[in-house]
Amino acid sequence: MLPKNLKCCHCECDVMQVISQSGGMPTLARAKDIISGKTSELKKILNMLEKICEEGSKLLPPLSTTISNGADAKVNGITTTSSALAQVIIGRDKERDEIVRMLKETTGDCEPRSSNSKCYSVVGIYGIGGSGKTTLAQYVCDYVRMQQGYFSPIMWIHVSQSFDVQRIYKEMLEAATREAVAPHEYSNLDTLQLKLKDELRGKRFLLVLDDVWAEKDVANMQHKLDQLVSPLKDGSTGSKVLVTTRFKDAAMSLGAQSLIPIPDLSEDDFFSLFMHYALDGVSLDSQEEQETFRSTGRKIARKLKGSPLAARVIGARLRNRFNTDFWKRISDQDMLNDTMGALWWSYQHLDVQVRRCFAYCSLFPQRYRFKRDELIDLWIAQGFVKATGSVDKTGDVCQDYFDELVSCSFLQAINVYGSKNKWFIIHDLLHELAVMVAGNDCFRVEGGETKELPPDVRHLFVRSSNQTKVTEQICKLENLHTLILTTSFGGLGITIDELKSMTKRLKKLRVLHVDIQGYMVKIPARICKLKHLRFLRIHSPWSEKVHLPKKLDRMYHLQILELCGAGVLDFSKVLNMSHLVSLRDIRNSGFLFPNSDVPGFPGIGELKSLRELSDFRVRKDKGYELQQLKGMNHLRGRLRISGLESVESKDKALEAKLSDKKHLTSLSLQWSWSSPEQQLSCSPDLQVEILEGLCPPPQLTELEISQYGGSRYPNWMSSENRTGLFRSLQNLTLFQCHNLEALPEIGELFIHLRVLRLVVLPNLRRLPRLPDTLKSLEIRRCDTLVVAGQEDVDRVRSLFVQKASQTDPPLNISPEEIDRFAGEQPDRFDKMLSSIFGRCGSSLPPRLIRGHVRQEVYSQIMLPASVDRLIISYSYVTDTALKNCLSSGSASLASLNLRGLPFLTEIPREVMQSLAVLSDLSIEECLQFTRLRGLNHLSRLQHLSITKCPNIRALEEGDKVQALLGLAIDDIRLVPQLLSEEGCSSLWNLRIDGSQELKGEGILQQLASLTSLDLSCCSWDSLPTNLATLTSLEHLRLDYCKNIRSLPELPASLRSFELDDCNPLFVKSCQKAGDPNWQKITHVAMKRFSSSP
Repeated sequence: MLPKNLKCCHCECDVMQVISQSGGMPTLARAKDIISGKTSELKKILNMLEKICEEGSKLLPPLSTTISNGADAKVNGITTTSSALAQVIIGRDKERDEIVRMLKETTGDCEPRSSNSKCYSVVGIYGIGGSGKTTLAQYVCDYVRMQQGYFSPIMWIHVSQSFDVQRIYKEMLEAATREAVAPHEYSNLDTLQLKLKDELRGKRFLLVLDDVWAEKDVANMQHKLDQLVSPLKDGSTGSKVLVTTRFKDAAMSLGAQSLIPIPDLSEDDFFSLFMHYALDGVSLDSQEEQETFRSTGRKIARKLKGSPLAARVIGARLRNRFNTDFWKRISDQDMLNDTMGALWWSYQHLDVQVRRCFAYCSLFPQRYRFKRDELIDLWIAQGFVKATGSVDKTGDVCQDYFDELVSCSFLQAINVYGSKNKWFIIHDLLHELAVMVAGNDCFRVEGGETKELPPDVRHLFVRSSNQTKVTEQICKLENLHTLILTTSFGGLGITIDELKSMTKRLKKLRVLHVDIQGYMVKIPARICKLKHLRFLRIHSPWSEKVHLPKKLDRMYHLQILELCGAGVLDFSKVLNMSHLVSLRDIRNSGFLFPNSDVPGFPGIGELKSLRELSDFRVRKDKGYELQQLKGMNHLRGRLRISGLESVESKDKALEAKLSDKKHLTSLSLQWSWSSPEQQLSCSPDLQVEILEGLCPPPQLTELEISQYGGSRYPNWMSSENRTGLFRSLQNLTLFQCHNLEALPEIGELFIHLRVLRLVVLPNLRRLPRLPDTLKSLEIRRCDTLVVAGQEDVDRVRSLFVQKASQTDPPLNISPEEIDRFAGEQPDRFDKMLSSIFGRCGSSLPPRLIRGHVRQEVYSQIMLPASVDRLIISYSYVTDTALKNCLSSGSASLASLNLRGLPFLTEIPREVMQSLAVLSDLSIEECLQFTRLRGLNHLSRLQHLSITKCPNIRALEEGDKVQALLGLAIDDIRLVPQLLSEEGCSSLWNLRIDGSQELKGEGILQQLASLTSLDLSCCSWDSLPTNLATLTSLEHLRLDYCKNIRSLPELPASLRSFELDDCNPLFVKSCQKAGDPNWQKITHVAMKRFSSSP
């Protein structure tokens, strides 16, 4: 703990700021002047601080202010960087091996649904804060991951002292699926819990619960912990939960039978750890100097009492002071004798302004994931940065503050799966330090807590499912500078009226972040009177547009204007946006509703401070021209330029100077065709010229070209351009480029490409070689792209002849006569294509069937071995071509989605055998598809979807699936055709989509483990009458089943019942007390009814 004589300095924020400057006694004299006439208690505190500073001045040299007036920022002569010191593990191999052994023990684990219903056991690591529990658990996880496949998934969750079960479920689901969960994707806790259970069923998982706390209210804590692990019971035998905690009782509350107290490192190991952070990689002048540092370092290390956190923080600080006298003075300080004292010492060595920035971080919850730019934006908005000159100079100074905190390990860099950004967290003990130094300045309310808000609080963070409860209290906090109101998972935001009430009272706000509910959001005009507001972030998940008030242009200090969730900001009512001279960032959400417009505003080029602009729409009106972007070379991050049909020439495109915008990382270039007249005014040749003039900067990582009408790609994408323009590109999307006939040499140019999306390229004829780094390939609606071999084309033409002979009236022709028939009876020919090949036939290239496509034009997909996700839909891929594609590049393939492939008839057994890691397989709308041999070879298959494949044959018993988590079909009778008896009895989730007729309902009785049944777009007049026999069923959902009018008897196990867009009278009857349908679901805990507006 921090020494008592140091804690008192948190009593007055202004005093704290003055005291923290260099100078000791003179500074305290100034502090006395500040609080002259105040309480005698404060005077006593200052006398105590006087003695502390007097002692400290004997030990420490005066700390000069290192960052001021925008000068180059250095700390004690050493330039800091943004990279954290490398994490190193020393002396923990024995503990790691012991924990791994425990994790692989299966003694005491029960089969799911046994009397114990607990497939997992719990291993606990406990010890004091900063002792290395989290690091050891990470070491274990890294070691287990190297043994690929033993645990899957591995989920890492930070719990913290005040945890939210919904947040943790969401993070578990994201870790299990490796996909981000949208904030409002699941409406309540029960639905989220069911989804998580579905994902974990049958899987041997490892769940790490980091930093579990014990509460005084033992019963409440036990309830929350029980709720936390409730979705785990359906996993596979051998699953494990690894817990880290400061409290042995907390681990025992989760059922831990194996408990490991984290032992102290040996003196030699701890010294090696400390010296790694203090001197690793540093070159010293002589052996004598090295020995001096080592002997002094050993003395300092002994004082740190074996705390790895203290070793890292103090070592990082000493790393910046290669002075033996300084090290010797530090080695004599008693303050280092406990962990918190050591952290306090390091904190005192931060620059004064950096301390303020660090204290502000206490506003956020423990283990909150910070983004560098977001935190810097908040610091600037609060005025923590004292720099003269441009906005860029202020930002540079703030970057240096951030780098100092990273360099000194006060902020730690982490990687978040699926995120392109680097995130940062604060260790729990350092967070506690930040809370102490911030005092009442920063206050936080989380979850369902009900706290009295301090009347003098300046910065408030609230995360709650019901924000209305605290808005009345918030309105009384007239000194508030920061207000962050976010909803917990599944919660609702505040109303516009509540926002209006708060902005009327909170006149000193500098930062405002609110979640707003509703479909039509109009920001109240009252907000324009917040003359100090610098940072405004609106989160609106449902609104297509957020309408800004007329007098927004009077908010002269506004720096950040951001919309999160969905939709766009509507500036149409704002008088003159060019008045906002301080505006640095305008950010729309990344999601646009279909056919929505990006309104924009005129004269954006006049905003000289602007550095981030997510959307710019070109118009022919004055002030909306593309050349508005000409001088905005400091733009960074993501930029989407739409309305390119309004650009008149290549010269006008060149005026935007996109290639000079060196800080952009993501660029989207979009044409928008609202009328045929627009297409005539911007010819394909003109579009080629315009795209030539929009050459992007070289550092891009993402590029999208949408609705481009040119027939060729620009020269800056050609193989002749060897300037390394796209060395950094990782994501390329070409969308609705209707005339594009060829692609650039992707494999040569984009050597780091990971994602390639080719969507609606109807004239694309060939695929180039793909890069070896590719992870995801998506090909949709590329009508002219024929991926085939000659033998398959001959077979397809023979199929046409065969089917033609079965029409009414029959048509008896040979393959050689197809061309003549098509020329003589084109309408009948087109109708026959559609009847044979489904709706794909309407866009099927007739030249292929007629024999007009030369063999040398056929393309192939040579799939790199790195690809783990492949989507091919509404394209013309034949059996042989797909076989060659999958056989050559299926080593890493985990997800395969085939849809609307009219020529596909089968996937051979030898291909199935090569798909060693495939977990998701979907085959839809393939009318000629008949055989799926060797399905039993897919040992990791978890989800299978077979719909709208009317000619598929039943599998032989040996080919059927033995175990499956989820199945999607359009006919119940497919269940036993695809699954063995064992597979039927172990199936967890069943989705029936687009079924025309209810047949084979007796099969449902074989589904003994079925817990979730989802019926979508079914034309049935009634539900199966035997649903009550599904004794494991917990979730039943009907979506757009318009003919259903009544419910049968439902199983007692049912916990969740949902109706979406069903018959209105049926929906009403299920909610009417006393109605027979209502009586069938009275026992169901969670009921949800919704319909489209």
